[in-house]
Amino acid sequence: MGQKKSRHLTTPQLEEAVIRRITRATSFLPDEIQYFYYDFLKYTPTGYLTLGDFEKFYQTLFRNGDSEKFAQYAFNAYDTNHDDIVDFEEFIKGLYYTTKASANEKIRWAFDLCDQDVLFGLITVTFINCSALCGAIILPFRHKPIFKWILSSFIGLAVGTLTGSGIFHLIPMAFNIPDLDIHHSYLNKALITMVIIYIYYMRDQLLRIFLNVETIVCIHTHGENNVLTKPNCHVNSSSMLDNSKGVSLNSAKERRSNGIIQNLKKMKAAGWMIFIGDMLHNFIDGLTLGAAFMVSIGEGLQVSLPIIFEEFPHELGDIAVLLSSGLTIGQALIMNFLSACSCYLGFIIGAKLGELEQFHPWIYALAGGMFVYIGLADMIPELVAMGDEIEKDYIEAKRPITTVFKLKILFCQNSGLILGFIIMFLLGKYGEHLENLVKL
Repeated sequence: MGQKKSRHLTTPQLEEAVIRRITRATSFLPDEIQYFYYDFLKYTPTGYLTLGDFEKFYQTLFRNGDSEKFAQYAFNAYDTNHDDIVDFEEFIKGLYYTTKASANEKIRWAFDLCDQDVLFGLITVTFINCSALCGAIILPFRHKPIFKWILSSFIGLAVGTLTGSGIFHLIPMAFNIPDLDIHHSYLNKALITMVIIYIYYMRDQLLRIFLNVETIVCIHTHGENNVLTKPNCHVNSSSMLDNSKGVSLNSAKERRSNGIIQNLKKMKAAGWMIFIGDMLHNFIDGLTLGAAFMVSIGEGLQVSLPIIFEEFPHELGDIAVLLSSGLTIGQALIMNFLSACSCYLGFIIGAKLGELEQFHPWIYALAGGMFVYIGLADMIPELVAMGDEIEKDYIEAKRPITTVFKLKILFCQNSGLILGFIIMFLLGKYGEHLENLVKL
């Protein structure tokens, strides 16, 4: 008994975060894990195995043959983060799936060896990029009265998911908080942050409604038929689409007769700014998705949701600016899709960096800051401007603008906003179950 006690006292203890990750992935108990860790260090004092160690071991099993290829395959199966070493966490998970796991778990593990994360990631990036073509589908409906109400809810959903993803998920991941806080108590503090943001947003909106604060709908100048009202006003997607229909028929025919090269040469600065800015934006989206999917499929899906919800209104506004800059609808869609393809480049680089765990916090910090900024600084002004557009349509139709009507607009916007908050909070709380669902 005394020898057993001294053995455990001198054994280095695994970090609690590592033990929790192993117990979630296997059916081993914490005491069993610690016992395996002792034996692992006994045979590998360095704390990790190399390809050479695997080759030596399998050579004892293949005395009359070449074990090199089999050792390489086994090593790659255990080396899940592709850092050319197998640490204890990777070893114990591989040991579990090759010995103690059920038949279904072994089948799932075998499928996981086939780079499912990269496949799911590429499918997700393709789905997001296809949203760049959604403008072609909804353009015929943009003059319907209900269109701006629906778009307003989508913008609210984008605000909620982008801000919620940054505060509930990405920023905590940058500080490695979820691994240290098994009960997710940090989400309660993050929820307070979101509530304060929402309270200040509601304060501003209610002051606009009940104190009759004048709202101004403004449009960027893109020609002689546009109106410039005040500096520092926000351009919203719907106003730009409405503005794009004001181009004369002669101008439209001229653009259609010109090739894309001629129109690109004549394209205004705003169009080039949108194109280049979108390429950078989509590149960072891809970088984030690549790193997230290399952690796990569930992690990647959590990050992809706010990007998907944000892309629809965002790409709609971009198409409107490109149309007003001198392109035809087809040319604008091609340019928009080309800028969206930079997401693939970002995904490839993010996936390669995602293989190195030390880069994960930096990528999460980068994405968290970008998501929160876009949600609060870009999309909230877009949300407010969309409400002004709805009011403007009612004024042009000579219909009264009452307080109840303004509250209806606010309710429509809040439905998407609150839904986005709730979705991201629940994903932060129960994201592990999403991971298990994907693996079924």
